[in-house]
Amino acid sequence: MIEVEIRAKIGDLEQVKNELQKIGAEFVKKERQSDHIFGREKDLDGEHKIIEGHFSARIREKGEKKLIEFKEINRNGIGMEFSSPLSSMGSGFNFLEKLDFTKAFSIVKNREVYKYQNFEICLDDVEQLGCFIEIESSSHEDGDRSEEIKKCRDLMDLIAPNAMSESKKYGDLMQELINKNQ
Repeated sequence: MIEVEIRAKIGDLEQVKNELQKIGAEFVKKERQSDHIFGREKDLDGEHKIIEGHFSARIREKGEKKLIEFKEINRNGIGMEFSSPLSSMGSGFNFLEKLDFTKAFSIVKNREVYKYQNFEICLDDVEQLGCFIEIESSSHEDGDRSEEIKKCRDLMDLIAPNAMSESKKYGDLMQELINKNQ
């Protein structure tokens, strides 16, 4: 199975929603996500970003659901990810503190999810960062990722032609904003 995702910054969520409606995309859900990002000093570079191949930790709140996640940072590919449900936010914070993780920042976003053919389209309004669109495609055929990326880009051009491609993840964008404001 091949999964790919592309992201772009957009100026007007409503305009993209209108384009999604025109092509017949199905609205799936609306949710608010809060991601609390943690790092360890030994895993940070000079810009306070996680070093490639090292791990970051995240506590994600999505409605009543709470998860603790560890992610291997691989900015040009897919790294390992581990996830487990949490009974409480406090237990997650305490656990990470015992592993020498400290909270770096939070990313809060309001997300609307749409489905169109084999694409999942997410419209994100991210506090402090702005509005973004993410398009994810998955194919059950093992093949060339570039073909799936092209399909995602073609859809992006159709529904958000003025979008500015963004290869950085929200965590890196937030850290850059923090660095800039210091």
